[in-house]
Amino acid sequence: MDLTIGVHEEPSATVVTVGGELDVHTAPSLQAALAALDSSGRIVVDLTDVSFLDSTGLSVFVNALADARERQATLAVVASAPRVVKVFTLTGLDSALSLHPTLAEALEV
Repeated sequence: MDLTIGVHEEPSATVVTVGGELDVHTAPSLQAALAALDSSGRIVVDLTDVSFLDSTGLSVFVNALADARERQATLAVVASAPRVVKVFTLTGLDSALSLHPTLAEALEV
């Protein structure tokens, strides 16, 4: 399954919407999209439509978190699929970034 990536601005954040499978084949596309953001504010990556996430996909968030901190930005992730949330919690990355079950909740912060 291909990866879809969309970027739009909300009043409180830049939102990156991702859909499909985030794996070794598609992770570079998301990495490039996040690196291209010119945001020193809040970045929310919405994984609601992501059906699969592997360790390569997870590494994108480790790099994005480091980049966000360098720019004094914050990074939040929206994930509701149990298999996607589990990857963040098993690795402890959920404690390093802000993990939310819905986009609305992520934007409220």
